[in-house]
Amino acid sequence: MITLVKHIKGISLAKKGIFSVVMVIVLVLSLLATGAAAPQKYKGTMFLTDEPGNWFKNDDTGTPVAFVNVGDRIQFDRNTQTGTKHTVTLLIKPTGSNLEVDQDHAGNGKVEAGFDRPGVFLFICKVHPYMTGVVAVRDAQGNIPDVTAQELPFIGHLGAASLPAATVLSVLTTIAPDDDTKAAKWDIISPAEQVIPAVAGVGEVWIDTQFERVPGQVDSKGFAKPGTITVVNVDSSATPFTVEREINGLAVRPGEWNNPHNMWTNTTLDTVYNTNWFGQTINKIDRASGSILNTIVTGQAPTHIVTIPNEASQQFGILTNPLSAENDIVKVRNQGDLKVVDHFPTGEGRNHPHGHWITSDGSRIVVPNVFKGLGVAGSISILDAENGAILREISHQTLGLESALLAPIAAGIQGNNKAYVSNAVSGQVSVIDLNTQQIIKNIPVTFKPNGQLGGSILDTLQVPIQPPASPDGRFVGVAVLSLTTVAGNRPTGSPTSSPDHVAIIDTATDEVVAFLGTVATAGKGAGTHGANWGAKLGGGYYLHVANQFANFLTIIDPDPNGDLDGTDAAIVGRILLTSGSAGAGVTDGVGGQGIKPIPNMYNGWIQDTVGIFETDPGRLSAEVQGWIAQLTPQQKNPAP
Repeated sequence: MITLVKHIKGISLAKKGIFSVVMVIVLVLSLLATGAAAPQKYKGTMFLTDEPGNWFKNDDTGTPVAFVNVGDRIQFDRNTQTGTKHTVTLLIKPTGSNLEVDQDHAGNGKVEAGFDRPGVFLFICKVHPYMTGVVAVRDAQGNIPDVTAQELPFIGHLGAASLPAATVLSVLTTIAPDDDTKAAKWDIISPAEQVIPAVAGVGEVWIDTQFERVPGQVDSKGFAKPGTITVVNVDSSATPFTVEREINGLAVRPGEWNNPHNMWTNTTLDTVYNTNWFGQTINKIDRASGSILNTIVTGQAPTHIVTIPNEASQQFGILTNPLSAENDIVKVRNQGDLKVVDHFPTGEGRNHPHGHWITSDGSRIVVPNVFKGLGVAGSISILDAENGAILREISHQTLGLESALLAPIAAGIQGNNKAYVSNAVSGQVSVIDLNTQQIIKNIPVTFKPNGQLGGSILDTLQVPIQPPASPDGRFVGVAVLSLTTVAGNRPTGSPTSSPDHVAIIDTATDEVVAFLGTVATAGKGAGTHGANWGAKLGGGYYLHVANQFANFLTIIDPDPNGDLDGTDAAIVGRILLTSGSAGAGVTDGVGGQGIKPIPNMYNGWIQDTVGIFETDPGRLSAEVQGWIAQLTPQQKNPAP
């Protein structure tokens, strides 16, 4: 048998013992080896939950893995333990199985499936695509057949024809039901492993540490709802790159704080707006104190928030918020208490919009629609920001540049001219000319484990997530999340010994000029997810990167010597996000997804704050005035 030790660089399962990584799974497997067998036609339940690493929770094992026989059935419960709508989508199945499970729209109803072949069946939610559940079906001898390269091409790129099911599960970062397994798979560092940048930043960085456990933070039924916001001071006026405070949802009503996911700020930088991706609400937070001022329902699975920056518009400062388990984007008034004032569809039919962005003049919204029906084919819509009219919807096609539009998930915009949209399943970033409203290029940013660039999610088990363009329009930084702890072999100049990475795109050529590995510890997964640009003291920008399976913030300088050439881009910081929260355990500071550097440095937004600083500074706090005073002229007006 070809062992994983031979084919996976940086992992020694012979030393670790694959069975120590997934103890619960192996305990059940050992019982099976002694001849124990479940009754035929068993009907069990997999609860879809909001619990990190245990998103599909089997009622028998208490883990994301259920064990059944051929002919048995499983019921998927999308209602009891979760705060929003989901899909149950079969992604991987044994060769010869005729089972099909998918929904064309997210819902709360129950889904049932019967299993016709022995082997591994892997399920995800298309709204929250790292939610993972496994049904392992035994053969007549009570064993789980190996997973083949035909079923999961990733295995073939390791040079193996097949691998044992337990081996495959042992390297999936999304299968982590308990603290021991999280600690074994996730990239949990110590204070000694921090790296502090030599040059300070300006202001603060807010990170949605979405997976942190908070004792007592539950919904009305008593189910735990994770998540905090961790605030890092990066400013030279204090001790830079230290955790300043942590915010949780204990002060709001049960269920109104649930997997906090993404943030934005207002023009005077005294308020932060936060979404709850596994819930239905957004929060208004006082930036200085961390107090939650107001919480309202906007809809199912709200994702990102961006304000309209056009000062000439009556909608200046209005919040825009896509609902990823629905079809619409909502507009929210932010003067006083939050209030939904409008909503409109982001495309024709069913859309499931996710991480949108707005042009710097506030005229257009670019929205990725993750899936449009059965399967993962999606679209990208360009909307009129004033009235919500669909100016153009670019839909997936099997041929041409549109073929890359498989689960488009997040957008970034260079000024008013070009948009960059990451496609979770195809592993490519689509470049859109906003003047012609056409895709002009697709850029592959994921790797197969043998080092080959490009390939779908089943070839790479990597997912490009957030692709923001730098405020000056010079670079795009793409956070690429790996679903495994497998590093593989990378060519020269690419990330080595790192399953996760960031791709730096030069916007002049729309080519990747650097790949930077983000994992700190060999054999672990970081889950690199969110990215946003903040000010670097003295000029230029830092790309701040959040990691959902790690307890640290990654800081990247895309141009250390200031020559506008990103080939020397480098990781210059790794900041520990733990705060010593009681009861958080291994999840302290973990789950980094949405990230918001403050001041908001983007072209179209920073100019408004600078304008207040220059004409009416009393509207800004003394702290914010100090931040703006540190910015260079180019940072104050970063027109691409």
